[in-house]
Amino acid sequence: MEETDIKYGACYSNGIYGSKWSVFQITREHADGSLTFKVVAGAGRRKSGTLPRDELARWAKYEVVLKENEWVKLMPDRYREPE
Repeated sequence: MEETDIKYGACYSNGIYGSKWSVFQITREHADGSLTFKVVAGAGRRKSGTLPRDELARWAKYEVVLKENEWVKLMPDRYREPE
């Protein structure tokens, strides 16, 4: 992911299948550019940490959203109306 794609409040997956899969939610943006996150699903659930924005962007493979009981990859809206 690009560093600019990481947004406060959003959730991101590392895209790894199996026991190392994880979803982070961004809970705070710091003045120095680092981001605090909590692990909301998968490995390390209920833990939190802080990483530099570039490191978190390398870890995250895509944004995800919780739909009912399943984390799904957020797809860009291809059919948006022109502004």
